[in-house]
Amino acid sequence: MLALLGHRGPDQTDSWLEHSGAVALGHTRLSILDLDPRAGQPMHDPHTGNVIVFNGEIYNFRALKAELEAQGEVFRTTGDTEVLLALYRRHGRDCLPMLRGMFAFALWDAGRRELFLARDRLGKKPLVYFDGPHGLVFASEIRALRAHPLCPAQGSAEGLDPVALDLYLSLGYVPAPRTILSGVAKLPPAHCAVYDASGLRLWRWWDVDYREKIDVGEAEALDLAWDCLRESVRLRLESDVPLGLLLSGGVDSSLVAAVLADLCPGQASAFCIGFDEKKYNELPHAQAVAQHLGLNLTFEIMPPATLEALPEIALRYGEPYADDSALPSLFLSRMARRHITVALGGDGGDELALGYPTYRHAKVASAIHAVLPLSPPKDSSLRRLATARNRAARARREFLAANVWPETKPLLKTEPRGWPLKARLYTPEARTRLAGAYADWFLPWLGRSFEHAANPLERMLYIDNATCLPDDLLVKMDIASMAASLEVRSPLLDHKLIELFAALPASLKVRKGETKHLLKKMAERVLPKDILYRRKQGFDLPIREWMAGPMHGFVMDALSSADPALAAHINMDAAKDIAREHADGKNRKNMLWRLLMLALWSRAK
Repeated sequence: MLALLGHRGPDQTDSWLEHSGAVALGHTRLSILDLDPRAGQPMHDPHTGNVIVFNGEIYNFRALKAELEAQGEVFRTTGDTEVLLALYRRHGRDCLPMLRGMFAFALWDAGRRELFLARDRLGKKPLVYFDGPHGLVFASEIRALRAHPLCPAQGSAEGLDPVALDLYLSLGYVPAPRTILSGVAKLPPAHCAVYDASGLRLWRWWDVDYREKIDVGEAEALDLAWDCLRESVRLRLESDVPLGLLLSGGVDSSLVAAVLADLCPGQASAFCIGFDEKKYNELPHAQAVAQHLGLNLTFEIMPPATLEALPEIALRYGEPYADDSALPSLFLSRMARRHITVALGGDGGDELALGYPTYRHAKVASAIHAVLPLSPPKDSSLRRLATARNRAARARREFLAANVWPETKPLLKTEPRGWPLKARLYTPEARTRLAGAYADWFLPWLGRSFEHAANPLERMLYIDNATCLPDDLLVKMDIASMAASLEVRSPLLDHKLIELFAALPASLKVRKGETKHLLKKMAERVLPKDILYRRKQGFDLPIREWMAGPMHGFVMDALSSADPALAAHINMDAAKDIAREHADGKNRKNMLWRLLMLALWSRAK
């Protein structure tokens, strides 16, 4: 298991076996704070016999350490792991709300004879586990988990969870707590768990609430947000190894770059990649930002022959994963790692401040709800409407998702449009069994959004922050960066900043059709407007064109050589028909890319 996690921690590897043989903990370390080997893990608390393995960073550890020292605590190391151990000794499970950072950890409580597992609020650091009849096995990645003899060791496509497969084909990722393998689970973000003689118990320890608002105008909100972001960046500069910035040239990373340049004038290094295809190339924007802020920019052009990396992507993510920006993320991480060990990133701005175009279209519904509060739609009605196939139902779905309940769009609009392709792919048994799987997953999140937000805009934001942010976007960067032994920190995902933005009126986030209004106003203080107000690009690749042209043969070969075990769920001849349709001019990009990554994963070793 440790050998398969070596890329996440190449500097030190160690393990600990409890005297009875009932507990074993292992850790691979990427040394960032306190490079002394004595700061390695598993780390023991000499006062209690507790032992911890911890992945991530506690950004406020210095303030916590000072408080503990004032209470008589004495520390042997200068990093954050020993602080976390001391906090647990004094506060037990109540230590979690005190932590400001990204983390997944497992702590053996020797006195209680129980294992305490916890994951950070947004899910920046991963934790997967298998709870079987002979014990609990956990790890940072699925590949490492499956190396343990207690974990199911069947081939990739054997033991596949059909519900997880259905969700993957709809979303492009497998949402927590599921993984693609039956019995293997993810500890969800903001959750912790205890495992003892009576089994495993999970519970949520944090959530964001958009209902309680503070009464501020734009100017005051800007000052509050700026101070909070500045503190967030400052806390993430703690490092005993070289640190820099991943810069795309978009609003989010440019704003983080501006704060970094202000805190470290003349010293900040930034890293960016470009593409030969002008349509997808953001390098000129990144260069303009770097020049304006006085950053030392290092860049490379990503070669077009990226297909060679696809089998590695399928292997590293441990389950099917279809966000094509994983490719440039891996390339950028490897390039940056040649110069630095820690990088700040711009992830989270869209989820913080309503940045996606789909939020813009919810303004009409929000105005309707403001003057005519409507009762939440009933689950049973939504289920019937989502699965109805007649023209009238389709028109009603489109109207409701566009004008009345935009938070239901994934269920009423996106999924019904995608179902015919999935129905073509499934075996008859799978088609019947999985017809309601998406609704079963989505409706509980929709219900939670009504409990935590009072308008459609922020209900959409709540769902996005609970699902695609941790299970897609953060997974992408965690796996890609750690594959290069690079730690990426995200100032825009600081929970203090998220809680502040949640308390601000939605009108400060989307205004006159402009998404991310407040964040852009913050950036106007330090960046030229022509950098900020341009079409959103993202980290895209010309996947549609590739799969219809030079990549078509590669796609067909991958589908033809997929693990035969997939045939229990999917008709691969139908998958190849979809590939041919795409080559003939029908846009099947999303489904075809998901099928390609599924096929590559199925044979990844």
